[in-house]
Amino acid sequence: MTNLTPSLEDYLETIYLLQQGTSEARVRDIATARDVKASSVSPALKRLADMGYLSYIQRESIRLTETGKIAARRIYARHVLLFQFFHDILGMPADKAREEACGLEHALSDEGMDRFVQFFESRSLVPDANADSCPKQSCACTCCPIHKTIPHTTLDKIADGHPVIVAQIRAKGAKRQAILDMGILPNIALTRTASTDNGICVNLNNHTLHLTHEQVHAIVVIARHDA
Repeated sequence: MTNLTPSLEDYLETIYLLQQGTSEARVRDIATARDVKASSVSPALKRLADMGYLSYIQRESIRLTETGKIAARRIYARHVLLFQFFHDILGMPADKAREEACGLEHALSDEGMDRFVQFFESRSLVPDANADSCPKQSCACTCCPIHKTIPHTTLDKIADGHPVIVAQIRAKGAKRQAILDMGILPNIALTRTASTDNGICVNLNNHTLHLTHEQVHAIVVIARHDA
């Protein structure tokens, strides 16, 4: 990641978002999303391809490599976390919160990210005494009749096909950071899709993530039965 400039990180993030639900992205789509000329996209894609982050052949579709997916998810996770803070906590309008997140995501350290995550974890694990009038449809409180949730549990106890909201990551150090860098953050919705010999698969933002048994046991979630 140290060889990526903020501009190249933005390109990775854009491609990642364009590939939600698909496996490809096109130069013109990237140019439109980035609000730049198509002629300026190709040099950036070539640099990313040379670094091993994507597969790119001129006039053909672009695909992120596994290394590219890991890097893109790491960047986007910081964006999501910062957006939540500025929008949900500080009450900034969505467009302004998104702009702030885009500007700061490149500089947010692992330690800084973890501090934000701890803040959101503390909020999601404390029931809201005023939940009866809760105005947010995305909150993770366990006593809110609007959301019809069940108490916190770990992801390994959730059946395939059931959507959940992440509440806490019970891991430390590099193991915790690896989960956060996947985009598995407090208040994020995901769905367990399948069991494997080595763990499980989940759907997050229309992307499939493979989690080990150790990671699954570390992820505390709130299962919803209104979805």
